[in-house]
Amino acid sequence: MRLENSELRAFRAVIEEGGFKRAADALHISQSAVSQAIAGLESKLGMPLVQRGKELKLTDVGRRVFEHAVEVLRGEQQTLEDIAQFKQGNTETLNLGLSASINRFYAPALISAYYRENPHTRMKVAELPARSIISAVLSGNVELGLGPFQKDMAAFDTVPLYADSRHLVVSPRHGQFDEMIRGDASALKRTPLIASALDNPDMRPSIQRLRDQFSTVWEVSSLSLRIHMVAEGMGVTFIDRKLVQEHPTCAEFRIMDDLSFGRIDKQVGLYYRGGKSLSASARLFIDLCEKFWSLSSAGCLTPGQRLEKGNYLHGSDTAEQ
Repeated sequence: MRLENSELRAFRAVIEEGGFKRAADALHISQSAVSQAIAGLESKLGMPLVQRGKELKLTDVGRRVFEHAVEVLRGEQQTLEDIAQFKQGNTETLNLGLSASINRFYAPALISAYYRENPHTRMKVAELPARSIISAVLSGNVELGLGPFQKDMAAFDTVPLYADSRHLVVSPRHGQFDEMIRGDASALKRTPLIASALDNPDMRPSIQRLRDQFSTVWEVSSLSLRIHMVAEGMGVTFIDRKLVQEHPTCAEFRIMDDLSFGRIDKQVGLYYRGGKSLSASARLFIDLCEKFWSLSSAGCLTPGQRLEKGNYLHGSDTAEQ
């Protein structure tokens, strides 16, 4: 059984446009052609995809097929865009997924340096939760990931860049601040852990043990929102030490390293699908990152400085999260 792209395109249009006629208008085909495409999908799958009525509602199967359609058609669109770039003589694309911390502290210098060396390379750079970077690299939507390594990286070839740590923090605005900084475990049992999408037991088994230390876990993928929630005293979270040191809102946070689970060490670096032949643009970016962190570890370069042809130039501000 094969789900044709034309069928998936019609189905996606029906859902996104909110009806068969609007989908037909958007696709510049007849309404009957749209209806036949949906009927063809439902016949192949043996189950309805939408509940028809005044408003179309996706069935559970329809929701899964819609997600599949979006994914497949995104890949098709990417291929068409790449071909258009080839016709224009732009034959390389840097397709990169990076974590929020990398984006805040390092991406501006890295991307600027890469552009100066490769001004004709097309760039696709996405900030994603670390778990989503893993999925995007595995699916092929992103060629190169830059962020914290997970517990199991067997499916990837990795390029370690630096060691880092995340720390449990609390704001003085929290109602049980004094108890927490004294290490009162019962106080933690009464407060939520505000965690990123990265902190999922399937990807980070150690997080399951952490869940038992708190009243509940709120998953919030946005780093800036997590920081805001902690600053308002709504809960506690794990953040990079560099954020505690340099983010203005985090300056008042108290690190709780005295707790046995108050610190998580991590390795940060680049990774891509194991055994995959990398594009020239990805290889050049890897070389640049290795050079950047080599200079940083030697004390020759700080994240706010610009890297160019192996040297560093005057400082530049880092981007806001």
